[in-house]
Amino acid sequence: MKKIIKSLKTIALLGLILVISISCDNDFANIESDIEGIKNFEATSRQFPFITSTKTFTPFTPSGTNDLVGVQTNGLNGNLFGVYKNPTTALGTTVASVITQVAPITYNPDFGEETRTVESVYLTIPYYSTGESTDEFGNNTYSLDSVIGDTDKAFKLSIYRSNYVLQDLDPNLDFQSPQCYYSNQGDLFEANLAASDLIYQDNEFVISNEEHRVPELDDNGIPVFESDDITPAYSERFPPGIRVNLLDSSPDNLNTNIAFWEDIFFANQGSSVLSTKSNFKDFFRGLIIKVEPLNATEPDGSLAYLNFGAANILFNYTNQEEMDAEAAGNPFEARDATVYRLEFNDNRVNTFDRINVEDHDGDQDNLYLNGTDGSMAVLELFSGNIENEDGDLVPTFDYFYSKKDKWLINEANLVFYVNEDLLNDSRTKNDEPNRLTLYDLKNNTPILDYFLDGSTNTIQPTFSKTGYSEVLTRDSNNDDKGVRYKIRLTAHITNILQSDSTNVKLGLFIANNINVLSQSKIQGRNNDNDDSTLDIVPSTNVLSPKGTILHGNDVNISPELRAKFEIFYTEPES
Repeated sequence: MKKIIKSLKTIALLGLILVISISCDNDFANIESDIEGIKNFEATSRQFPFITSTKTFTPFTPSGTNDLVGVQTNGLNGNLFGVYKNPTTALGTTVASVITQVAPITYNPDFGEETRTVESVYLTIPYYSTGESTDEFGNNTYSLDSVIGDTDKAFKLSIYRSNYVLQDLDPNLDFQSPQCYYSNQGDLFEANLAASDLIYQDNEFVISNEEHRVPELDDNGIPVFESDDITPAYSERFPPGIRVNLLDSSPDNLNTNIAFWEDIFFANQGSSVLSTKSNFKDFFRGLIIKVEPLNATEPDGSLAYLNFGAANILFNYTNQEEMDAEAAGNPFEARDATVYRLEFNDNRVNTFDRINVEDHDGDQDNLYLNGTDGSMAVLELFSGNIENEDGDLVPTFDYFYSKKDKWLINEANLVFYVNEDLLNDSRTKNDEPNRLTLYDLKNNTPILDYFLDGSTNTIQPTFSKTGYSEVLTRDSNNDDKGVRYKIRLTAHITNILQSDSTNVKLGLFIANNINVLSQSKIQGRNNDNDDSTLDIVPSTNVLSPKGTILHGNDVNISPELRAKFEIFYTEPES
């Protein structure tokens, strides 16, 4: 028995990792319950008091917006785009825009020396989508992955040439550390924009699951139809996403836009601008993809994730060689040679405007969890007093620690109930976050149970590590609305009891993808390993626009809805 207890003292215990990894689908069953020779045990459980409170990531200004401080949004493994109105007025509306670098994939291009004409400049940035079916004519049907909000509501999309240089390394740290950019820096990036920097605008942009189709034309430019003479034929198809011709901002701007792109590419043929990536990025500093709600008072819309890994700009032009070949009636075999390709493989920053957000910092009755640069919950376990076996009130942690040599921890859980009264009844299943994650705020890392849960699912992250953090329990009789979240912290509690580990404050965050372990800094705060100051948040929270409100552990809350911290243990009978 003593040897087994001692073996739990090391966090990285390989045996424990193996056992829990194997048994993760069995609710972290007690690893000692099947050991031969251990008899006369009495299994029971006890709930322990703890403090819960809402913690916003950034301070609020007198005007009620939290734009003084942002969270780091460069280096994320995804980017949000659009307008999302949360299912409660307390969490407001998130407007997500992007500033991004763009660069050619080849350098020192030869566009030709004689007559050259710009044909099109197509920007393509797909959403994440899944192909559902293909009809007999090759037309595809898609469903969008993770799109949320009202896809019937439009918003304003503006695309600008950026004048802001995104640095890879921080000049204030002698270029020795990566440069951080933050969610609240939209005004900084847009500060020097001129009217001439606007290269595309759509005042009624809608996120759609429709594929983009390019009509097939005959030699006279007339559309071609399929054999049924009714269905148009298409030469190319592209999955759902942003796909716009940057020459077509409006008919009035056509000549201006052609000159704009000619000045970037044709005018710089043979110059240093197109000789290296660094030179090009210093000259053409990227794009600002700016989103604005159509109604500032009642903002609404939908939001999706942009797949910049599959994005590009295709600068398509005609030169004399191509025209001569076409005039001679010969197909221009080198047609791809008159397309110059640019991709989005470098620095990129999400900016967020959060509108109509209420300040609930410090609220203990309700826990306001919100993604992007929003809010989380701080938990202080074993707080206050508890009644011991003699009926006396004693400090909770002292009572728990007195069980060091008396209890074997079978399981420890945190359970949180959704405050359905504070969420709009019209919310859909897609509005509520499926997963939460629990962090050690002193060491800025998930608790031990996260790492000991071997049920990792990279294909469907929603169902990854479900032994540690259960998927949101939903009410099948009420449109699958959320009811309860459950987090297991068995190894974390065992480590406190048996290995004299510190009882640190814990942070409860929304998890867009629970597999993601990267972190985002909070602007202007330094990591000093002090759990009283929040300086880092999980990037998985930043990448979620969703929010929810949970009941806390305050005495004002009815017992059946109050957050619970419960330990199941086995105690040898004397």
